[in-house]
This record gives sequence, C-alpha cells and structure tokens, in this order.
Amino acid sequence: MIRFEKLAEKVNSAQVVEVKTKREDARRGRMRTRTSDGEDLVIDLPRGAAINDKDIFGPSQKGRYYIISIEPEPVVKVSLKKSEAAKDIENALRLGYSLGNHHLEVLVEGDAAYVPVTIAEEKIREILRRSGLPLQVEAQQRVISAAASGYYAGEEEEHV
Repeated sequence: MIRFEKLAEKVNSAQVVEVKTKREDARRGRMRTRTSDGEDLVIDLPRGAAINDKDIFGPSQKGRYYIISIEPEPVVKVSLKKSEAAKDIENALRLGYSLGNHHLEVLVEGDAAYVPVTIAEEKIREILRRSGLPLQVEAQQRVISAAASGYYAGEEEEHV
C-alpha cells in the first residue's frame, strides 16, 4: 500500500500515473483506491484539506507520481438572459440568494453558475423556476474541484 499525507513538492519523473476519483471522495481529503496497474493507494490529508483536480502526490518507493483526475459529474448550468445593466446586477444577486438560500453547491465561472446535481435535477430546476428570473438552464457534465475560484460547497449536511 502506498500512502501520502501531502502534495508532491516537485515532480522529477516521467512516471506519472493518473488516478480517477469522484469529487465526493476527493472533497473529504482522504481516499483509498487502486491504480490502473493494481497498486493500493491511500491519500490522507490533514483535516479540512481537500484533494483537488490535478493534484499530484509522490514519489512512491518506485519513483512514481500520481495525478488526481476528478471525474466529470452532472451539473445544471445556469445563465441569466441579458437585460439592462442595472437589472443584470439585481438578477445576479437574486440568483445567488436563491441558490444560497437552498444551500446548494455552486461554481461561478464567467457569466454562468454550475450547480452539481446533489439533489434531483428536477428539484434544482424547480428552485430556479420559482426564482422568477429570466434564466437559461442546461444540463451538462463538468469537473468540479474545491480549488476552483468561485466554488461554494454549500452545507456540509447531506441533501435529501
């Protein structure tokens, strides 16, 4: 078993092994998995730390490094339809309030918010519809990483 408790400081090897994981496993900062070549890998970061997409751990005794690839997951992409500038700001604030009031996770990038489907997609769409805002809503697959600027993890409790 290979065990890491911190990120690699320098990558001095061409031996980099990709390790795929789900965001839910990575966000806890600890995971146990098998690499594609059968090695048992454990990552156990200090409490409160998360494993992020493209984090690198290593080296192992064999000189290998391990790069984390968080798997894409279903999200709802939400964009505001354009209106006058003052109304755009008001609508953006209302959208943020509506998502936050329901304790939903969200990644804001550019002019879009990406809501991971941690509750039924139809419930997310209903929350958005009830906001009364002029929205464009689209289902997508996307990698969400806690290290992303504009990411808010929502409540720690499980959504029902």
